[in-house]
Amino acid sequence: MNNFNAEPSPPIVSQNPLDFGSLRQGENKTLQEQISNASNRPLLWHADTDGKKWLTIDKGTGTLQPGQKEIVNVKVDTKSLAIGNHQATLIFSAESDASSTSVEVAVTLAVTPPPPSVKKGQINE
Repeated sequence: MNNFNAEPSPPIVSQNPLDFGSLRQGENKTLQEQISNASNRPLLWHADTDGKKWLTIDKGTGTLQPGQKEIVNVKVDTKSLAIGNHQATLIFSAESDASSTSVEVAVTLAVTPPPPSVKKGQINE
């Protein structure tokens, strides 16, 4: 007998942590996170960027059939970030009628100063 109200298995993620490395202030970068369903029943999933406006995803919800994989594009935009190290948590949750379970993916990046601007007629020696 199938119990569809049982606690679901969380999605499996391909990268944890998700390290964007070092980016200059004002740059953006996209990395791919693969999520998969290792259970024997459909998986309703939801992703949350933990309220960070500089962290976005192209897909926030979906359904994975048993054994199915899906790519989620994760983007960081540094134009509003201060120079320094930044962290966030990307949360992938599995939903059922009775409960939900989740897996947290640490997101890290370092923001470096933008290149110096050269004014017209200015010579750097």
